Amino acid sequence: MCAKGLNCMRGLVTLAWTVAIIAGPSIIVGQEAPSPVEVAGPDQLPADLLKLAEEFRAIRGWGSGVPDYAATVQKQKEQLPHFRDRLDALDHSQWSVHAKIDYLLLRSEMDRLDFDLYVWRQTSRNPSFYVNQGIRNVGRLLTGSRYMRGDVMPYSKERAQAILKSLAETEEILAQGRRNLTEMVPELADIALRHPGGGYYTEGGQLEYIVGNYRKWAEKTAEHFPKPEADRLVPAAVEAAEHFLAYGKWLEENRSKMKGKYYIGKEAVDWYTRHVLLQPYDSDQLKLMAEMERARAISYHQFEMQKNRHLAKISPAKTIEEYINWDDETALITRRWYTEHGHDILSDRDYIPITRVESGEYLLPFGYISFSYEEKPIERVILVPDDHWRAISSNMGFRTEPAVLWGHEYWPGHVYERYVHRHNPDPVRRGHRDGAHSQGWCFYHEELPVALDFPFVRGPRGRELPFINMVQRAERISLGIDLLSGKITPDEAYKTFRENVPPLGSGLGVTREEAFEEVEGVLVRGLDHCQTGKLQIFKLLADRKMQLKEDFDLKHFHDQIITLGSVPLSLLRWQITGLDDEMDKFWNPVRLSSILEPASN
Repeated sequence: MCAKGLNCMRGLVTLAWTVAIIAGPSIIVGQEAPSPVEVAGPDQLPADLLKLAEEFRAIRGWGSGVPDYAATVQKQKEQLPHFRDRLDALDHSQWSVHAKIDYLLLRSEMDRLDFDLYVWRQTSRNPSFYVNQGIRNVGRLLTGSRYMRGDVMPYSKERAQAILKSLAETEEILAQGRRNLTEMVPELADIALRHPGGGYYTEGGQLEYIVGNYRKWAEKTAEHFPKPEADRLVPAAVEAAEHFLAYGKWLEENRSKMKGKYYIGKEAVDWYTRHVLLQPYDSDQLKLMAEMERARAISYHQFEMQKNRHLAKISPAKTIEEYINWDDETALITRRWYTEHGHDILSDRDYIPITRVESGEYLLPFGYISFSYEEKPIERVILVPDDHWRAISSNMGFRTEPAVLWGHEYWPGHVYERYVHRHNPDPVRRGHRDGAHSQGWCFYHEELPVALDFPFVRGPRGRELPFINMVQRAERISLGIDLLSGKITPDEAYKTFRENVPPLGSGLGVTREEAFEEVEGVLVRGLDHCQTGKLQIFKLLADRKMQLKEDFDLKHFHDQIITLGSVPLSLLRWQITGLDDEMDKFWNPVRLSSILEPASN
């Protein structure tokens, strides 16, 4: 009944959206509704820019199969200056604002590659890079991951053979690590030993246990393999795991000789923020924003606690079944709440699937796995088992109140935004991903339900959890800047993170595993800009509200942010409001080479 009602609702919304596109603005409640958001297609954009974007993007990444990592890096170093010269030669003075933003997006992608090649230098600094590449080379072929994907069971012969081939390629990938790691960072070697796979922070997942973990995974997977491939899987997996084990022993033997630095310096952090993320802030401003956001989050959490002082605390679900019941109810409420009952917060899209959670396997070092024999016309999300730390003790509260996760991850979070961006008609924007826009949008939709009185299925105490997460995201910025600037060590960051995010209300405090996840993410990938992106959305909303006064339409505002693309919010502010007071910070770039030490070039 509920699913049928949801489908009917989606059909009506889709019909209304289609009519609006064809007929233009309509009259509702005596007021003209905003027109649907329009995005320029390829025929409205400079052909030279589109050609350059397509050719440049072809040199990014590692390609298919097992690349020669050092050769790929060298080729990118040789080709990048030529692409940058071509970009700089384009005369964009007479272009539309939309096209000028696309120009800046492409320039930021070139600056990102420049930063990857000369600052992060993963192939020569980071021992965990090769471990993760070897594991992901197999994991990309499996059914599962956080969002269910891949073949239904049993595996086809072709997929089974591809998995066996990827296992056999492990030795070649790790051998490149031994050759290429000329400036190894000991703290990044620790990550390789502690958390192989780059994201599954689970006790028993350490590299020293990888033979047993690969064997367990292969024994379960072989049950779903065709013959004769099934008989080959366990021996192939054990052989691959032994190569990882040998690589780990090599790291341990050489750790005392590693001289690479785990930090990149404040100047590099500031350059990346301004040139790659196209944010009008430096790291000092980001820290101040984080400190103020932390204070606001703790204050508002206390206000919620005051309202709830006579209510019992809520705790995580004890079983997957209990959580799925809460989650199914939340899924139905959330999508309807955003689009129905007079809220008018966001437009639905007919191409966005229904999302539901379900149980699966959790097999290290690959994490989420599903052996499903049934096609399902929905976006499936695989859950961790009942005894996993994320289910028992995660401070983020996802297993305690599903709505905290739903707004961020599914609808209208990452699942929603991913499908919308795939349908962007602008090739430049369709191929661009801005982390602060993505994470800021999703983090914004953790706090928005609290502000608009969403009916949390766990009751009023569910309203406390988003503010706990705000504290945690603020610490990511504050500690992350100090860590990347070299002011604190990773060990100090692990300790401080747990101290600064203690148990609050229904929150459980940051566990050891969660602290590893937070700090290691900064060391390997840089700052997470959930908070910065969210605050930029608030700023944009305030600017637009002051421009339109009573004509401001929240639903249209949200549609603009998500439909115009995964674009730095400072640039969207220019496009949506016409305000260009932040843009002078982006039109006179400083080249990365001017801030680097000679040894890094």
